[in-house]
Amino acid sequence: MGKTVKRITALLVMLCLAASLFAGMNGKTPGILAEENKTEPAYKDVAGNDRYSLKVDEKTLQLVVTDKVTGAYMESFTSYDDGLANKTWWGAMNSAVVLTLISGNDDTKQANTFNDNVTKKVTLNKDGFSAVIYWTTYKVGLTLEVTLTQEGLVVRVPDESIKEDGDKYKIGTISLYPYMGTSYLDSKPGYILVPDGNGALIYLDNKEGRYSAGYSAPIYGQDIGFDESKVETLLWDRYKIVNSAEQVLAPVFGIAHTEDRIAYLAVVEDGAMRASIECLPNGVNIDYNRAFAKFVERKLYTQPTSNNSTAGSLHLTESDRSHSDLQVRYIFLSEDEANYAGMANAYRNYLTARGILNAPDTSYNTRVDFLGSDRKEWVIGTSRVVMTTVDDIKDIYADLEKRGVTDLFTVYKGWQKGGVNNFPIKNFKPDPGIGTANKLADLINTSKEKGISIYLYDDALRINPKEYNVTFNTVKKVNKRKFEEETYRSVYEKFNWITPLRTAEVILGLEKKMLKKDIDSIAVAGITSNLFSYTYSGKNYTRYDTADSYLKTVEELDKDAKLCLEQPFAYLWGHMEAFLDMPLYTSSYIVEDTFVPFLSIVFKGVMPVYSEYVNFEANKQEFFLKLVETGTFPSFYITKESSSELIYTNSNNIYSSQYDSYSETIEAYAKELAAIAERTEGAIVKSHELLDSNITKVTYSNGVTIYINYGENEAAADGYTIAPMSYIING
Repeated sequence: MGKTVKRITALLVMLCLAASLFAGMNGKTPGILAEENKTEPAYKDVAGNDRYSLKVDEKTLQLVVTDKVTGAYMESFTSYDDGLANKTWWGAMNSAVVLTLISGNDDTKQANTFNDNVTKKVTLNKDGFSAVIYWTTYKVGLTLEVTLTQEGLVVRVPDESIKEDGDKYKIGTISLYPYMGTSYLDSKPGYILVPDGNGALIYLDNKEGRYSAGYSAPIYGQDIGFDESKVETLLWDRYKIVNSAEQVLAPVFGIAHTEDRIAYLAVVEDGAMRASIECLPNGVNIDYNRAFAKFVERKLYTQPTSNNSTAGSLHLTESDRSHSDLQVRYIFLSEDEANYAGMANAYRNYLTARGILNAPDTSYNTRVDFLGSDRKEWVIGTSRVVMTTVDDIKDIYADLEKRGVTDLFTVYKGWQKGGVNNFPIKNFKPDPGIGTANKLADLINTSKEKGISIYLYDDALRINPKEYNVTFNTVKKVNKRKFEEETYRSVYEKFNWITPLRTAEVILGLEKKMLKKDIDSIAVAGITSNLFSYTYSGKNYTRYDTADSYLKTVEELDKDAKLCLEQPFAYLWGHMEAFLDMPLYTSSYIVEDTFVPFLSIVFKGVMPVYSEYVNFEANKQEFFLKLVETGTFPSFYITKESSSELIYTNSNNIYSSQYDSYSETIEAYAKELAAIAERTEGAIVKSHELLDSNITKVTYSNGVTIYINYGENEAAADGYTIAPMSYIING
């Protein structure tokens, strides 16, 4: 009997232990709102307008935004506790502000407004509230301002309000309402809009714990000023065989709850130069979906202690934090607009209202770019490789005119003395192999009379150390080491970057010399798609400084010249005639469920957008359908001579470019895509729908509808039959 009692007692103890383990790290029962977290929110109605109302709990600063027409709402916290999140995660999920703190060499300490010893002084106003927040343990603080607008919310932290009063802790990052619009597993069908390339979606289905990480990318690309190098995929340790990931060109993200018919598009308005977009589906650490901007205030970096690469190094913290207001604008969308197309339309309206997208001409053109010359190794130094002369371009234009292709747009690369890799370009001096300065000027001006725009290409960022002295005016990283960019090519193996001030001097000087020849069209590259921190003459400069300098340079160029920009970041969009090299795909991260043409929808009808080069696409039929779907104009990179001539140059990645091989393709693309563009001229994309895995439906504001079938079999939609790998137009 005694043994039986002991066994029963032992069994009960084991059951209790198992229940404790099952309850998770914080001792809560899964699927049940734990008692210690059941504090009843004391919500106050703090603001309202015709469409939306805002409630806040003054104790936690948690928000609820409600659509007054439909009753749908979004919360800034999770109202459901699955019992599996530990204290740190639970605190973050219910916080208005989440910080990471730097102490010594550790930048992983997290602080939030829910768990920590925090004082809050809340002041309500007619449009929202402000809250002075202070972490007493860490001696850091800030002021959070929340304002309800006619279109949604504005969340702001003024730079001057950020305080670091102690010596032990400094602020590393700041995230504002990181769980705005959160949902548990698949409880709210919908998706997260990811600003990867043109755009992507992460569905809010049950990911079943498949992913260990979500999407995380810095707005406006990596900062080469810090040690953020990545391992390249190389062949024979020399040739890149995988393209780099797409950059975040626009500071946006979004969440849509499609059944509830409510969504938001978030625009990072201030602080974007040092912020990242974080889009994490359920299963990444916790079973909750979330998307937010994370602002960087300080970073750790490695400082070598000598020029010997094998010697030791120090781990240092930036001596000063970033100085910028932090602001995110949430544009809420309801009913038929609560989807990614609605987000794109909202972003277009946002940009046009601010005078940012204002191209004077959006009519169709086929982009035919030319490579003038490059260099190859010779017995002593290098020798010229001429690919397309001025006379060659005239001949190609004449042939295209015979074929009925007259709506043309051209960027001329490698026109400068020394060829395509000889930069910076200081003077209007064409390479002798392509023709004289007068011949080039005559080509540009006579072509303009025929309606053909020719833009001279200028990489305003890079300097070739084999051709120029790089002792002065070149970029050094924060650790004071000169930045060198690997080319993975044999003639010019490395490039350096020139400082923003030197960029302004050189390109503005070039513009003046071009204008003397009545040439006013420049294709700007390099500075349009790179931002960095750097040191120069003993002073540290941030990405904010770099962006401010580049913006001023482009504004100055724009006064007298017409500019097209190569894959430009959003802060420059107000100063271009056309967008070059729009990505039509994403980085194909495993966490992303599908591609959507978010940026293409934004630009369609208000700004000409040209694709990356058709030549280099493996699946040209699919790429053509992408052009149809997105309304993007095609681009070709053409040479008169065979691309085999480039095998010993830095342009040896151009494996197919000879005009004779592409003349018929250019003609076919031009005629078919021009006909589609004529049908949609002046219209914007009203809706974009993924009818199934293969069929996409695009509806324009003028009633034209295009159905695209990416499948290998015939398909039907809305009573229409679409052939495999084809499209039809209705309306």
